[in-house]
Amino acid sequence: KKALDRLNVNSLFVRTSKDLLDCDSLILPGGESTTMSLLLDKFNLRDSIIDFSKDHSLFGICAGSILMSNNSSDKRVDNLSLISLDTVRNFWGSQINSFCDNILLNDNYFTKTEYFATFIRAAKFKNLSTSNSILAFYNNEPVLVRNNKHLVAAFHPEIGNDLSIFKYFINMLNE
Repeated sequence: KKALDRLNVNSLFVRTSKDLLDCDSLILPGGESTTMSLLLDKFNLRDSIIDFSKDHSLFGICAGSILMSNNSSDKRVDNLSLISLDTVRNFWGSQINSFCDNILLNDNYFTKTEYFATFIRAAKFKNLSTSNSILAFYNNEPVLVRNNKHLVAAFHPEIGNDLSIFKYFINMLNE
């Protein structure tokens, strides 16, 4: 929300299915994917988000990307299957292995070629469908992926001062 506020984008916290009626898009944030999966069911949001995703764009950040994937190989996560890829949780290491480094942006989508990204227990994206576009790489691994209407990031673009990834997502809404 703070990143969106800095961009003067109106936003709200979605706590109920009814809140989605006031949204043009949805960001599933970072956090803990197993807990988030449980909370989606506890607050009856799972089906509402899946329905919402048919006509609206979603942006999954770290744990949000895990939820949006087809499969995370973790029975505690009930994936939403909103983007055709699988995830490997904590691929880049545990919490203590968190790091920041430059990722390579695909210059077909961005005016610059590097972005300083923060990885916190980040997922690996694998088994990507050819319908997806890879927007960024880290060590030859895709870390920012888009399908026709949804975006997923293995890193945390809300950390730091560069809001270009959020700007990209906002521009997606106008396509």
